[in-house]
Amino acid sequence: MNHEMLRLLFFVTVLSVALLLEFKLSYQKRNLQRKQRWPANFFLIISASLFVSIFKSLGLFSVSDFGVLRFLHLPFTLEIIVSLILLDFFIYLQHVLIHKIPLFWRFHVIHHSDIDLDASSALRFHPVEILGSFFYKVLLILIFGFKIEALLLFEVILSSMTIFNHSNLYIPKHIEKALRLFIVTPQMHLIHHSTDRDESDTNYGFNLSCWDYFFKTYKAKMRDSSVVGQKIFRSVKDNSFMSLLIRPFLRSQSE
Repeated sequence: MNHEMLRLLFFVTVLSVALLLEFKLSYQKRNLQRKQRWPANFFLIISASLFVSIFKSLGLFSVSDFGVLRFLHLPFTLEIIVSLILLDFFIYLQHVLIHKIPLFWRFHVIHHSDIDLDASSALRFHPVEILGSFFYKVLLILIFGFKIEALLLFEVILSSMTIFNHSNLYIPKHIEKALRLFIVTPQMHLIHHSTDRDESDTNYGFNLSCWDYFFKTYKAKMRDSSVVGQKIFRSVKDNSFMSLLIRPFLRSQSE
């Protein structure tokens, strides 16, 4: 089994487990039925994957033999740890920039327009944003020269934690409070999906919560945890695949 198939198998397994657990351990009540949201969310990730695979086939993604880490000659285990921390930070930074730069936000708002959060929300990214993220990672690889082992491990962590912190899973309050000292929990990330921009422009982390604490982008509570998404585009029609696909290209598509 090659690396891509192994990563896909892990992703599907984590996603399936999270979706099944949500049936019994849900945290929030839903605004829409699963059948009204899931098709678009799944079609988005499928179309994005096909989009990126075209560029991968052109040889635009490869591990660099150059970069900062190649010149440090760190022990293998230490280099993997350093690589994971660097990648975690730069994905946090990417997320901040996406929110602050209007052109990037036009595509990222598709993710934030989901009016219910569950594990399928981790799939809800516009193909153009996924492609941009792909090239961002290529740039990081060229700068730092990450080993293939670090990249594969990070991708597994990235996809698994994204599914986890978007999932609609109930976690006992005392356990959740302790967890968010180290990692991003569903309840912590829920604040990031608030309809109010002053709340959604916080809690940018996807895995380690330390970046939000350190850069003062952390928020502990939201005013109304029952309302997430955008204040507009909340109907079933607005959550269709084609509507989400074309929305960034419309003049009036977000607040």
